[in-house]
Amino acid sequence: MRTKLQKGIAIATMASTLVFAAGQWTSASATKEPIPAWASAELAYWVEAGLLKGDSNGLLRPQQTINRAEFLTFVNRVFNYQALSDKKFGDVDASAWYAAEIAKAHAAGILQGNSRGNAQPLSALTREEAALILSRVFDVVSANAPSGTFSDDAAISSWAASAVYALKEAGYAQGAGGAFQPKKGMSRAEAVKMISNIMGSLISDSSVHENVNGRNVVVNTAGGVLKGAKISGDLYLAPGIGNGGFTLEDCVVEGTIYVLGGGTQGIVLKNTTAGTIKINNPQGQPKLTLSGSSSVKNGIEALTGAAIVNDSTAPIGSLNVQAGASATISVSGDVTLLTVDSAAAVSLGASKIGTLSFTKQASGAKAKLDGKAQVGKVIADASVSLTGSGEIGEAVVNAEGVAFEKAPGKWTLNAKSATIAGKSVTQSSSGSGGAGGSGGNSGGGTVDMSTKIYSHEQVLSGFAETGAYGDVKQYVRFLNDDTYKPSEANAVIAATLPNFTNSLTFVNADYDVKPSIFAALRSVNTSVLDARRENLWIGTDNGVMKINLATNAITEYTKENKQLADNKTLLLISDGSSGVFAITENDVSYIRK
Repeated sequence: MRTKLQKGIAIATMASTLVFAAGQWTSASATKEPIPAWASAELAYWVEAGLLKGDSNGLLRPQQTINRAEFLTFVNRVFNYQALSDKKFGDVDASAWYAAEIAKAHAAGILQGNSRGNAQPLSALTREEAALILSRVFDVVSANAPSGTFSDDAAISSWAASAVYALKEAGYAQGAGGAFQPKKGMSRAEAVKMISNIMGSLISDSSVHENVNGRNVVVNTAGGVLKGAKISGDLYLAPGIGNGGFTLEDCVVEGTIYVLGGGTQGIVLKNTTAGTIKINNPQGQPKLTLSGSSSVKNGIEALTGAAIVNDSTAPIGSLNVQAGASATISVSGDVTLLTVDSAAAVSLGASKIGTLSFTKQASGAKAKLDGKAQVGKVIADASVSLTGSGEIGEAVVNAEGVAFEKAPGKWTLNAKSATIAGKSVTQSSSGSGGAGGSGGNSGGGTVDMSTKIYSHEQVLSGFAETGAYGDVKQYVRFLNDDTYKPSEANAVIAATLPNFTNSLTFVNADYDVKPSIFAALRSVNTSVLDARRENLWIGTDNGVMKINLATNAITEYTKENKQLADNKTLLLISDGSSGVFAITENDVSYIRK
């Protein structure tokens, strides 16, 4: 298949950069007309690719001044915009050839209209207007303050200055004789030249493209594959991809991959490295998958909703969520730092998140953690809520209105209060959950909810005599009483009672704890429903299992994971809340998360 791919060309120093073709023109013919040598290659490619069309006489008219409608049409064709805005401009007739092009440009955010509500479609496009449009389309910005070096800097409008200097800094805009000539109209050849310089290579079909090298690449059609590409600048996965997908294999993109299109078919990176990835597709929710050895040096920015799947061998270093309040960002796989900088909703699937940070701009944000999500640390600088049965090791709460459906392993409360596991907690009332079991105040804002393992000696010397701690202590006494001989005790009652698999020892009638729900089930030694009736805890010879009754999510606790000293669990005792004590022959584990 012949591929539509244009190699990037060095920028011309004699002109600014922008060219366009009117939408009502037909295909070009072989009619002879003067073509400027400095733009001949670009003009020829644009005709071949269908980006530039001739007039009714087959003329390209490269020296003719381009108007705003023509220029926007060129940009629309490069990015293959499809979405239409319902914005009505006073000077755009619905029957005009350019009406749809103006609607596409407004929907894409590259045309705003003037203070009178007009789009001025037939006005000649000035060089500074072209600079502003292209800086928006290609996201060419400068981290530096605008600083002019053109001889006519004073003539550049304030609204265009940042765009002009950003393009200049990036090497896309140069003056003629040291002057930018911001108010001068552009020729069609100049417009094509400028767009080509920023666009670089264009992929507009669904075939496989190998070893594409250059500064920038634009992909405006779904279904293709880019293999072995080395891109020193940026890759634009344009809105023209729609809800389709695109795959990169063994590529290097030193700059930014812009995910501006894509849907459930997904944008897939296989063994590909990128400087940055920016997701900005208001028309859909693209799925981005990293696999193999793929990595993103400077992190991922999600400006709109997205599904991010990290199946690569390394965690995503940084993921920054800036999407709007109505957007949802779903994440699976490992991320070192996940920052929520807006009121978006975040859904964490099977993932390990080092730090989940909510900034002050994240007020109203929500995070849902499914049973396989693990978060090392949560930092909440705004009013946010975290739901689901996933694990949170530690939380630092710096703002009012923070709520955790499930208690973190431990937390530091720097605000006056927070809601943790359905209960209001304050700095003065948060409990330490120590071995004494009194539930007394800690006098501080930090509570350690991590799993604790106590030897029988520690239980007998340190646990309280009442409540769940007392029940645990009494059972440990039975286990350590040499006068009890389980085999003899069970033999005495064998004729009248079932041979309970959890009856390692026979205790007296005064010992009163919740019975095992599955007492006669051979694979179960002990089981208990927590006080809130949210979780079912099951103890076996292979450890402890927790089943969330709302989601059916299963969490396992084992010696290998350093949550138990011995996998064979003899008895589970509820702590009166959502946690349990798991008693083995030599130790007791207190599990609360």
